[in-house]
Amino acid sequence: METRISVIIPIYNAAATLRAAAESVLSQDVEGLELLLVDDGSTDGTAEVCHALAVQDARVQVIAQKNAGICAARNRGLQAACGTYIAFCDDDDEFLPGALAGLLQTALAEHADVVRGGYELLRQQADGTFALQPHAAGEGCRLWQDGYAAFLRNSGPQFVWNALYRRQALTGLFFDERCRYGLEDFIFNATLYSRTDRAVYLPQPVYRHFESAQSTSLCRSRQAFQGRLCALAPWMEAEYTALRQRCTRAERAALWPLRKAEAVTFLMHQLRDAGASDAQRRYAWQTLRTVLKGYPGHALDFLRAAGQNKKKTAALLLYQLRLQDLYDLLAGR
Repeated sequence: METRISVIIPIYNAAATLRAAAESVLSQDVEGLELLLVDDGSTDGTAEVCHALAVQDARVQVIAQKNAGICAARNRGLQAACGTYIAFCDDDDEFLPGALAGLLQTALAEHADVVRGGYELLRQQADGTFALQPHAAGEGCRLWQDGYAAFLRNSGPQFVWNALYRRQALTGLFFDERCRYGLEDFIFNATLYSRTDRAVYLPQPVYRHFESAQSTSLCRSRQAFQGRLCALAPWMEAEYTALRQRCTRAERAALWPLRKAEAVTFLMHQLRDAGASDAQRRYAWQTLRTVLKGYPGHALDFLRAAGQNKKKTAALLLYQLRLQDLYDLLAGR
């Protein structure tokens, strides 16, 4: 039987959560499914769980490698994948029932290279339980029809786990293995959008993302903090390249301040979560200013964000005035 969808799960020390993640994939009502479990040098009981799943279900393939990070693990999965379409799942997350069938149906009907869906976010609380974090879904849209700005505005943060990709569209595209502490998804998707406009967004949730206290979504170590600063340059390069391909000059002038605001607010949140010292904050902002210096900018860029996102407008204004540390007072509002 032809392999229609390859789902790649990069795994590191996830013996406690991997089975639930894998079963959320294997229970999808899709014919021609393969599940690639890429064990990135785990030191707990992950290997045993992987092999037990492979014995139980012939659709499971186990790939083991020395620890090299999530990007290297995903790239290994991409190299091994046989499916016409590719999906990604984290080792502690789950696909919702019917997710892959719905994404595939849209991909086929729309001749799309990527179909993005909505997602549920659950954040770990102090008592160890997970609580659903409400967030508004955008409106369904097509990049080639509604424009790049509308697509980004509606589809939200550009993660890879709530999407289905046509494998042929990913030819030669891999995750940046320098990004071991985040931002790799944003770079990957922005690079893809510079190559194709056949992208669709569906607001219906397809994925359940668990943000644990140890999640790579959080920045609470010096190593993670430094790693994300190093990823700012390739992120902004990918973002601006996509804008040049997808937007007219006028559209680019309107949208670039909003993409720049993504970097500003991202860094503000990282510094807050890391409890960064004054010296770290100065170094971080100098790093971002050096990166953004190579791109168009104007003192009144914050006005372009006005009316679209109040927090991003405030972030750009504070950044321009070099008062960005005041953003901590707004972040929780």
